[in-house]
Amino acid sequence: MTLEENIHRLSRTPPFDLLPRDALQLIAFAAEKRKLAADERLFEEGEPGDSGFVVFSGAILLSAGGQGRERTRVAGPGALIGENAMIAEVSRRSSARAMESSIVLRVPRDIFHRVLTEFPTDAARIRASLAARTRKMSEQLERLRVSAIDPAR
Repeated sequence: MTLEENIHRLSRTPPFDLLPRDALQLIAFAAEKRKLAADERLFEEGEPGDSGFVVFSGAILLSAGGQGRERTRVAGPGALIGENAMIAEVSRRSSARAMESSIVLRVPRDIFHRVLTEFPTDAARIRASLAARTRKMSEQLERLRVSAIDPAR
């Protein structure tokens, strides 16, 4: 894939879709493309996270929990895995393995922070988007909490 194709793919993936072309170009140039074989490990639950991964092709199985309570989901092309690790020091909340031959673009935290510093107006839009998503998730969790306490509601 060319740099131009990487920029195009990033431009279609939230939150990168909120950034101007110059910022996407910086990310695409500095990020590391990784090819994964089927069943190859990307990261394990509990590891320190220092980057996010944009899935360019293939399928990545995310699994968390264990002990009979394992939760899984599949991330396909266009998905961003580990967004929180691009923003702050966090532990991986799940394990990630390629289900098939896959290509991901690794976006390190320091590159993402550099882009946010160099493009402050766009950084504000990303912060607003994250805040809105956090509010929505919090509201959903509150509804679940209330329904668990009082199923009649």
